Amino acid sequence: MSFVSQVMEPGGGVMLLPFVRLVIGLLLCLTTGAAIVGVARIHMVILSFLSGGLLISLSFFESEFKKARGGSSTESSSKSNSKTSDKTD
Repeated sequence: MSFVSQVMEPGGGVMLLPFVRLVIGLLLCLTTGAAIVGVARIHMVILSFLSGGLLISLSFFESEFKKARGGSSTESSSKSNSKTSDKTD
């Protein structure tokens, strides 16, 4: 299966998270550097703040996605076990 077809599947965009994190990290470095040098300082400070927030939200999304993906199999098995144990016939 090709990379493009894997990315286009539902949920396949999660494979791109490391690449997106790298690009946003570079954006943060460049905008912070430009703010220090003095190129459009206020704009670069705002862009640095926004890209930092984007990195934080991306890491939060990734941790919640891993919890949801890991918890779904145990959650469904515990639900099926409780359903079978509740039967009294």
